[in-house]
Amino acid sequence: MNDGWMIGLVLLIMVPVVLITTIVPYITRRIESFGVTIPEEAQDDAEIIALKKQYVWLNGGLGALVTASLLVCSTMLTNETTWSVLLLAHLFGYIIVSFAIYLKQHNAVKALKKRKQWLNPSVQRVVIDTSFRRRNLTVSYFWFIPHILLIIGTALTGVLGYEHFPEIIPLKYNLSGEVINNAVKSYSSVLWPVVTQSVLLIIFIFVHYTIGRSKQLIESSDPEGSLQRNILFRRRWSAFMMISSFLFTALFFFIQLRWLLGWNGIEQTIAPLAVTGFLIIGSIVLTVTTGQGGSRIKMANGAQGKSAPAADLDQYWKLGIIYFNPKDPALFVEKRFGVGMTMNFGRPTAWIVIVAIIALPLVMRLLFK
Repeated sequence: MNDGWMIGLVLLIMVPVVLITTIVPYITRRIESFGVTIPEEAQDDAEIIALKKQYVWLNGGLGALVTASLLVCSTMLTNETTWSVLLLAHLFGYIIVSFAIYLKQHNAVKALKKRKQWLNPSVQRVVIDTSFRRRNLTVSYFWFIPHILLIIGTALTGVLGYEHFPEIIPLKYNLSGEVINNAVKSYSSVLWPVVTQSVLLIIFIFVHYTIGRSKQLIESSDPEGSLQRNILFRRRWSAFMMISSFLFTALFFFIQLRWLLGWNGIEQTIAPLAVTGFLIIGSIVLTVTTGQGGSRIKMANGAQGKSAPAADLDQYWKLGIIYFNPKDPALFVEKRFGVGMTMNFGRPTAWIVIVAIIALPLVMRLLFK
């Protein structure tokens, strides 16, 4: 495999991962720090500022070292399998050590909160807007119609054009565009892109649902501004998810079309990388400009609004990232460290959803093997 592709993939994967994990402390809500609820004014505390800077240097430095190591390996290795194993080892090693760095800062903030007695329970407030669910929180589900039409088009192409497909269907390519796995032509192999499109559609519809149904979090001192930012946050991510899901659906139609028309070249590698690149760059831009829950969105008056202590639910957030609260009816909640949603693992439904997500692609693979 060409080492230029290896270097390109290392940069495409590691740079976004390192960047996003490093800037997380600055894109979360101002009432939280490293998964711990704190007063907004505590963000200006010298010790909190120091912990954030320390995290950035440690995590960013670690990411730079891991990336440099991978770049060196990419110039020395020619075996794609060996390189892939090293890539995964570096990536998962980085994630594990990065989590350890986060956990260190998380415990430091917890100790600091206890020492300075932040968030007196007697003054904690919960603000709820009962009209929240009646607002347009996401783009319309009707925008999934083009996805469905494209899937139908892919299925019709496979069925009606079956006789024109080659006898050997290429299923997997290396980074140089060479076929490394194939299958004898059959309806299951020709319609494999349709199966993948359908599974992805179900997953994206579920993600779209979670964006609209996750638990609202309104900051007490600026409820209206907080609400508007949260709505914009959901709409922006919903629209981005809709565009991304369509591109992935179109990608698998392109794969099938390439089989049918016998296109040769490196398009099979470039197309997935282009879609992945859009997803990565778009998510970084949205993350930086929007923040968690819309915390980085500036309102019309030029202010971002202020937050006040909400209910302190630290006891329900295990390690600051896993929400386990059987008393809370909400299934989806905002992450405390990072951008996006997570589930309330205190509800049995959450575990059913996880099993379904894991089982769905496995079942579809067995049915169309």
